Amino acid sequence: MRLCIKVGGALVETTEGRARLAAMLRRAITRGEECILVHGGGKQIAEVATRLGLEERRHEGLRITDAATARVVTWVLAGEVNKGIVAALVTSGIQAIGICGADLGFFTPTRKTSDVDLGYVGTLTPNDVDGRVIDNLLASLVIPVVATIGPEQGSAGDDPFLNVNADEAAGPIAAALRCDLLLLLSDIPGVLDKNGDCIEHIDEARAHELIQDGTIRGGMIPKIRAALDACRAGVGSVRIAPLEGDTAIEDALAGRGTEIRIEDEDAKDITLGG
Repeated sequence: MRLCIKVGGALVETTEGRARLAAMLRRAITRGEECILVHGGGKQIAEVATRLGLEERRHEGLRITDAATARVVTWVLAGEVNKGIVAALVTSGIQAIGICGADLGFFTPTRKTSDVDLGYVGTLTPNDVDGRVIDNLLASLVIPVVATIGPEQGSAGDDPFLNVNADEAAGPIAAALRCDLLLLLSDIPGVLDKNGDCIEHIDEARAHELIQDGTIRGGMIPKIRAALDACRAGVGSVRIAPLEGDTAIEDALAGRGTEIRIEDEDAKDITLGG
């Protein structure tokens, strides 16, 4: 089975979290699973931006990224966060390498359009991703650790890289790599209803309803959109699951969290709105 696993939160912020992640990935590899790791790093970006006096602004869970912030995102994600994860994996005995969109031409995002100016924020489709880059790494038993920044299509060499939300990037990456399963590991149990209970399954129509009534909001909106985009693009299954404990990956594979799926072809025509 080929897994694309998106992680953030404590699993990338702390030494203990990275060690837990490495242990889980080592067990997955032992079971014969191919793993691609996609990571965020929003807290670390916010901390550095604050120290530099840069204001944090968001729209529907996405970071508004001016030129100065875009350079901070590159420093933090492709630098400290990415290499910290790689070091933890290598220390645990896993062959790993950190990459972003620029490395080997892995992916080239386009500027994301919105009703507000998001700045240097990018978006990806599976066609923007060169899956051969990862196929070659996996064939060599190397785990790629992906920071979701990359040069804008057609940009000059000195332009800031585009910042692609890690949840949104994971879907096209998983699709381009023909992954059997995309796991979006989060700091919450899954998608919660208004009573705080985890919803086991969500299709596109239900996702639309939950966004419209405010049940799904903030940073969960790009997660849901990413999950549905991955389903449309052919990823076998998508699951939003909790990070807690030492067996988060195993628990998600066993069915913990929320499964996102598209029930029928008609549902694909629904446009998710805020």
